Amino acid sequence: MNPRNRTFLIVGAVIVLILVIAGIVVLATGSDDADSGAAGDSVEQTRPVEMVGEALPEYDASVADPAIGMASPVVTGEQFDGTAISIGGPADGPTLLVFLAHWCPHCNAEIPELIELEEAGAIPEELGVIGISTAAASDRPNYPPSEWIVEKGWPWPTMVDNAQSDAFLDFGGSGFPFLVMLDADGTVLARQSGESTAEQIKLWIDTALA
Repeated sequence: MNPRNRTFLIVGAVIVLILVIAGIVVLATGSDDADSGAAGDSVEQTRPVEMVGEALPEYDASVADPAIGMASPVVTGEQFDGTAISIGGPADGPTLLVFLAHWCPHCNAEIPELIELEEAGAIPEELGVIGISTAAASDRPNYPPSEWIVEKGWPWPTMVDNAQSDAFLDFGGSGFPFLVMLDADGTVLARQSGESTAEQIKLWIDTALA
């Protein structure tokens, strides 16, 4: 092999090596970008919450509810899309808080009952309704709750509780579903836990607001 051909071979090999290295760098960078994008697009299933005020006593259906007449705590947090939201405290009217767990069969049964009331116009116009997604668990049915709540057709705003379910505990939750009725000043009018039919929920709402 003459020197000229040897030079061409060396130059060619160097060019091929540079192209291979460049390709590896591009692939690695693209993979990182893709992973980063996927992480950025993910929806958090628990979000921080912060309470101001005094937590309500734990609900016990077997005794008269000591929380009735108490000022509710104010809990601030976020919805699944990151929009700020708060529960408790003064509002434009009475508010129904509905604490829900994606894996709870009673919650899954009660959501259609609430939606039935809404579609029938049986929920008072002045009553605001807010769902609270709590007790999220990746190893339990219907995870993630951000998708579950959409699939169930939930039509109201939803706060996302933290990993410790502090919002649920701040309002004295002891079982699911857990409903809390507040007047416009944020005073507790009624609480109840457990699955109910549309008719039972309607009677409970009317009694609480009477």
